[in-house]
Amino acid sequence: MIVSFTNRMLYSGECDGLVYYWSKRLNKLIARRYVVPKESNSNRKLGAISRNLKLIGLSEAYIADIKVYLAIYNQRPQEKCFVSWRNAFLTMMFALAKQNSAIDLLTITREQIEADSLPCISVKRAVEAGLLPHIEGYERLDRVI
Repeated sequence: MIVSFTNRMLYSGECDGLVYYWSKRLNKLIARRYVVPKESNSNRKLGAISRNLKLIGLSEAYIADIKVYLAIYNQRPQEKCFVSWRNAFLTMMFALAKQNSAIDLLTITREQIEADSLPCISVKRAVEAGLLPHIEGYERLDRVI
């Protein structure tokens, strides 16, 4: 639901069972129902994977490359877009695990990525390996993790 306020103040957070947030892509304030996720094995595993991937400690240059990729990718007309650089990174890592069953996202480390020269080492290599959709100019996004 698109929200409008008369006082034009930027609002974010929870109130009355709704979550409010600003969408840069739509340039609008959005509200959605607050839903508490049910506790499940899948949610716990996803949380553990996310915590492990955060420990990799991505370089600022690598994050900047992902943000450039997002800016170009999200300009194209499509049904699905990436909300943030973290969303694109997680998508890339899950695609890597799906492509190579020997990779365990619960235990993967930066050292393993560098030693095995995995495709997620740079955005350029990830696009070439099919982990991320192809965009114009991806060849310049070659800074390493």
